[in-house]
Amino acid sequence: MGLLVLRVGLAAVVGAHGLQKLFGLFGGSGIGGFAQTLTGYGFARGTDLLAWVTALSETGGSLLLLLGFLTPLGSAALLGVALNIVYVRAPTGFFLSGTKDGFEFQLVLAVVAFALLFTGAGRYAVDARTPWGRNPRWFGLAALAVAVVTSAGVVILFR
Repeated sequence: MGLLVLRVGLAAVVGAHGLQKLFGLFGGSGIGGFAQTLTGYGFARGTDLLAWVTALSETGGSLLLLLGFLTPLGSAALLGVALNIVYVRAPTGFFLSGTKDGFEFQLVLAVVAFALLFTGAGRYAVDARTPWGRNPRWFGLAALAVAVVTSAGVVILFR
């Protein structure tokens, strides 16, 4: 039951952020506004493409986690996005304070996504009887590699 709550909670929080970016829901700025935000964070190239990739990663990864389907892939998508946010906000400090964007919230999201890579989706999931659901360790390592390489690639290609 704990993994279900963790999975659904992460999916709800990050999924809402993805929907803000993708469709402008919940007071979000949509793709165009988020592309401008990325420029403010030091991304100099391809911000429209990166805005789409980020929005789809957050929304799609959250949907996968909500269902407990392809959990390593969904967790890797959310972990990769969270790692990038932690990286770009690190110079402003750990805590959100006044006009400074801290990274503590994104770090917690990254930790939860990381944990799900190695625990799997749990008993109440579509993945429960899949090879990656029964023994998530190796699939988790592969997904972790994808998240880290992709996150580093984003920094190298777009900053």
